[in-house]
Amino acid sequence: MELLEDRLKDFTGTAPIFPLPNVVFFPKTFLPLYIYEPRYRQMVTDAENGKKLICITLLKPGWEEDYEGTPPIETMGTLGYMEFKNDRSDGTSNILIAGLTKVIINEVETDGPYRIGELEPIPESRGEEDIELLKQKVFRGFERMSAGSGFPKIPQQFREAIDFEMAVNFLAAHLPIDMEEKQKLLELKNVSLRARILVQFMESGIGMEEMGGFGSVSPGDPRMN
Repeated sequence: MELLEDRLKDFTGTAPIFPLPNVVFFPKTFLPLYIYEPRYRQMVTDAENGKKLICITLLKPGWEEDYEGTPPIETMGTLGYMEFKNDRSDGTSNILIAGLTKVIINEVETDGPYRIGELEPIPESRGEEDIELLKQKVFRGFERMSAGSGFPKIPQQFREAIDFEMAVNFLAAHLPIDMEEKQKLLELKNVSLRARILVQFMESGIGMEEMGGFGSVSPGDPRMN
């Protein structure tokens, strides 16, 4: 992932904020988006002509009341790089965002149509565990879960090609976990802890019978501190 990391070299510290209601975006994952609102069409055009950096973050509950304005957002998100932008004849576009790094978001005032943030990159640690062994546990947990729930299997070539952080974040992004719980996973400083939580959830199968996610992790749960 050196290529993605290189794209942070000229980062000025500010970037557009793209708040979404049902997406928690993780570093080293990819997010396809369909852009149709005028303010975000302007945002991706400006990004295309600039550094191609956009910060994705989750809208907090109750965002529906002020969606056209500035509803509250989570203050930790992920800075992404716009890999490509495919314009459509109606003025909308399809884009693909590659996650670069977690960031703390300090929103700043702007007269423009979209929101802007001063962003502080947050590095993630891996802990002192056997990373390769933990990575295999993550994939085995997913395979056991997918066998009974209809999720597609992960090709062996994909498993071998990606690194530990990408493997953990890929599964965190795609498993049917409540958005608020995914946000807690994003906010963890240790990728190994995130992996252990995912393995525990997948092995226990909490709530999977109804495909309602993995249950709730309460704010006081020490796994989330």
